Amino acid sequence: MSRKEILTLALLIAVMPPAWAVISPYLGNTVGPVALITAGIYGANGNKWEDAHKMALGFLAGDIWAYAVTVIMSVTPFNADLTLFAVLAVFGFLAVVISQSLPSFFNMPAWLAGWAIGMLAMNLDKVTPLMSLTAQIGAAMLVGVYYVGALIDKIHHIINK
Repeated sequence: MSRKEILTLALLIAVMPPAWAVISPYLGNTVGPVALITAGIYGANGNKWEDAHKMALGFLAGDIWAYAVTVIMSVTPFNADLTLFAVLAVFGFLAVVISQSLPSFFNMPAWLAGWAIGMLAMNLDKVTPLMSLTAQIGAAMLVGVYYVGALIDKIHHIINK
């Protein structure tokens, strides 16, 4: 990467993600940093625009998986450890089978990462209503892929042409 490319990327990173960090709470999103995680995963995938939609759907599927597991765990009458193991095993198996059966729709690593991100946020925040938190996580995931990830990459390419 040339010096100009490094500096323009640094400037974009210095402005756009912090703008999201400042504005996200005003938009009612308490999990703004999720966008940085998903943007990082998008970048680790090579900033491939052709994969953005599959990654976004994978992250959202993982968010839904996290919601479902959280609901199941909150109502289980059985041993929590055994139930958690069984639920994670079944959901993990299904995530792999579904994403690999529909690779044009879902990115499997994004699904699994989205699930982990969602579970972490839901385990840490016991105050926000679960449905609201799920929506906030999903919104932040989309911001990460499309705003912090893809848009910065597109602007960076345009500036450096």
